[in-house]
Amino acid sequence: MYSYNCRHLDDWIEIVDSGKQPTNKEMKLLVQMVKLALESKDTFVDTRKINDCIEFIERYRPYTLAPIQRFIHACYSGIFYNNGDIVFDETLLLCARGFGKNSIASDAALYLTSNRHGISNYNVDIVANNETQAKTSFTDCHETIGDSNQLIKAYRRTLSEIEFINTRSKIKYHTSNARTKDGLRPGIVIFDEIHEYEDYSQLKVFRSALGKVKHGRIFYLTTDGNLRGAVIDDFKELAKEVLSNLDWRSGFLPIYCKIDKFEEWDTEVGWIKANPMLPFLPELMKRYRKDYKTSLKSKDMKIEFLTKRLNHPLEDTTYSVASWDDIIQTNQEIPDLTGEVCVGGLDYADVRDFIAVGLLFKKNNKRYWIHHTFIVSESLRLQQFKMDFEIPRSEGLVTIVPGNIMDPQLVSNWFVDMSAKYKIKAIAMDRFRKNAVKEVFDKDGLPIEEVGSGYVTHNKLAPLVDMMFANHNLVFGNDRMMRWYTNNVYVDVDPKGNKSYKKIDPEKRKTDGFMAFIHALSLDEQLDKPIPKIRRGLKTVSY
Repeated sequence: MYSYNCRHLDDWIEIVDSGKQPTNKEMKLLVQMVKLALESKDTFVDTRKINDCIEFIERYRPYTLAPIQRFIHACYSGIFYNNGDIVFDETLLLCARGFGKNSIASDAALYLTSNRHGISNYNVDIVANNETQAKTSFTDCHETIGDSNQLIKAYRRTLSEIEFINTRSKIKYHTSNARTKDGLRPGIVIFDEIHEYEDYSQLKVFRSALGKVKHGRIFYLTTDGNLRGAVIDDFKELAKEVLSNLDWRSGFLPIYCKIDKFEEWDTEVGWIKANPMLPFLPELMKRYRKDYKTSLKSKDMKIEFLTKRLNHPLEDTTYSVASWDDIIQTNQEIPDLTGEVCVGGLDYADVRDFIAVGLLFKKNNKRYWIHHTFIVSESLRLQQFKMDFEIPRSEGLVTIVPGNIMDPQLVSNWFVDMSAKYKIKAIAMDRFRKNAVKEVFDKDGLPIEEVGSGYVTHNKLAPLVDMMFANHNLVFGNDRMMRWYTNNVYVDVDPKGNKSYKKIDPEKRKTDGFMAFIHALSLDEQLDKPIPKIRRGLKTVSY
């Protein structure tokens, strides 16, 4: 086997390549990717720096590092381009609960602030959504220093700041409360539990502060979570993309550990894939066995075990409109539908809020939904939504309308523009909201059709909706807004078994795009009827 002249890299690479320990496909790809980086003529391995890093950690921390831990520390600390730049400056630790993500972050914080690392003013900023989580790694560092006669002389520490005296490098923690972090000069930013991040506001603030200090780095620590369509799912997709392309030049090092398939959830081989530290932590393996037994008795505990212990979220789909995996499958390419027949949908619940519009097509046993959302800017100031709307705005999915009220002419203009490209037979909307747009739509010659809402309409459409999602015959294209809208919907079932689509969280979630789609789907039968061609001279109608 080829040696990279660094046992801290070689040991884990050999374990994965030989199959001595079960590893998931993402870990196998990761090792292939790192090997490509190591074998490139554009890079070199600084074994002295790696050895310094590992030796420092094992001297002062209360454990001996396992092979995978040494591998991670070696990748971020000692693989460089020939010009001296770091190869892997962003590390994702998406590993199951108990792996020791915070311990790795604490190891890194202590080493990178020390004179072993050798860069002055190399500050460490630890970021989380709440103070308890933000202080986890900080407190770990604080206690490690207090337990060492040598470190306690080298560091100056309080309950809010730790400073290595010689390098003037500081360790601080931050929560999401403050809106600005002016004056930051981090060497490394550690984002903890990113599965709780609803948008990118915190990441933007701290990432933008990097670049003032040499060899800037970012760590992302997390298990999987239950918040779909948010930051964690973007990172999972990024990890898969980087690994599938073996794109080591991206600088992104995804340590993405999970079971490969659901059928592995009740096997210890699967557990080790999700948590490669299990062979080295017998007490943790005992905990897994206990949690597994509990999960067999409770549906909620099974979902928790799969999500947190195995990084394989399993949703309770009893009352969700669709599983997240099925929602993701709506991201299929929309073909050229120019000249095709369609029906429109409109959700105009409040002129001071969100207005969603769209067109529904049926072709080759699939339904295609082309959507757009108008958002009154004042509503974004008054409410905190679980979505960063700047991203879909840049993608052309959203228009932010200045002021505090929507001009219905903007909505009408969208349909008029679409009618130049597609054949719109009718536009469906809730009969109770019709008056808000009727005058403008009539003036522009747009055909409004009233549809019902609630149990009567939704119960009739529910079987079709279920089948479309289950068979992956519903296509939104790459529309993150529609994925968000859909994931915010639950199915309310009355005592008679009738179904209605409702909003999970009225304060922080929106469903307008999904409701516009449901309105359009109410006219689905019209897509099977041909448009009559009137031969005016003969006064006949042909089909």
